Amino acid sequence: MNVLPEYLEGNRTGSYTPEQWLDEVKDKNSDEIIQEGTPMDAEHFNHMEQGIHNNSLMLALLLENVKHTQQSVESVDGEELEVTLTNTKDFYFNNSVKTVALANMRSTLDYRVITEVQGNPVNVGDVVVYDKQVNGFKIAFTGSAKSVTVRCFVQGGGTV
Repeated sequence: MNVLPEYLEGNRTGSYTPEQWLDEVKDKNSDEIIQEGTPMDAEHFNHMEQGIHNNSLMLALLLENVKHTQQSVESVDGEELEVTLTNTKDFYFNNSVKTVALANMRSTLDYRVITEVQGNPVNVGDVVVYDKQVNGFKIAFTGSAKSVTVRCFVQGGGTV
């Protein structure tokens, strides 16, 4: 039993070749058939159904591709925040942790936070981003500076 549609058997490209449908034309007076019309049978209707089905599958694939492209674009797009971290403890101790809220909620935790210290970086140490959530993250610095302004670039994670 052959399960391949007829239009796949020829060159196996899957391209649909439209059927040129013809109307039956009769002489008005003699009822003589001048042009025979295209038969309305399973072969012709199945050919049409296969073309419609093929079109639907292609549309589903294209929509999936558009969705993934849109997600890729969203992962590049991001937001920029400026955060001032303050440390009120003396040397060796640090309480500069701050929770930062994102303007756009993310759909996953797979986002990047790129940090850039603004101003004098003396005694800042490292800037640490942790406890990421879909609506924000925590940020701190490890040094003994009293105050640090950090510019944060948030990319990825998709937006809700």
